[in-house]
Amino acid sequence: MAMLFNSTSLIFVVRYIKKIMDGMRNLETAGYLIEYHNPINFSYEQLMNNSLRILFAAIIAVMFSSNLAIANAADDAKSFFSSAEVKFGTNNFKGAVADYTKAIELDPKFADAFNSRAAAKFSLGEKQGAIDDFTKSIAINPTSADTFTNRGSVRSDLGDTQGATSDFTKAIEINPAFVPAYLNRAALRLDSGDKQGATADLLQAAKLGNQDAQLWLKSNGISKW
Repeated sequence: MAMLFNSTSLIFVVRYIKKIMDGMRNLETAGYLIEYHNPINFSYEQLMNNSLRILFAAIIAVMFSSNLAIANAADDAKSFFSSAEVKFGTNNFKGAVADYTKAIELDPKFADAFNSRAAAKFSLGEKQGAIDDFTKSIAINPTSADTFTNRGSVRSDLGDTQGATSDFTKAIEINPAFVPAYLNRAALRLDSGDKQGATADLLQAAKLGNQDAQLWLKSNGISKW
């Protein structure tokens, strides 16, 4: 695994070089530095310029190393995510969860990894764990209609009708053309006896081309369909 550098590493480099420069300044004040370097005529100003060059070189080196490490970590995270997707597709949900987790460890802002790990957890029966991961994904990317709909579906499965309806409504606000949110909210409204509300949602889904919604409307006497 690549070594990660951060701002703390940079601070230590700066402090270390500053300590060297301070030491040079103290030696010069005591009359030792110039006397020692007299044979090659080093001045204090030259030493300071050299020290500054070393400082900037060290800062650039740390920044380059940090960026390289971050890039490597992101690539590794994507590799684990791809591996998890393959395992998910073959119903190896435990293996998928393990690889999604590795991807998240490498990239804690990987919203899709949280979303997909939630789906894998749901498939394993870990419904509350799924909701927790969907919530983390939403915290990173609050504009994903897909993730709100996914969380709403799990909330509905757990009997949290109000929370589920809120999530489906939020998904529709984000993307008014997102058919699954209309269908899921319509199902909740039908279950609660709100046929008028369900019909309104299914009309929207039908207008967006959903055939299931169109068939339901036809079978319930909605003449347009």
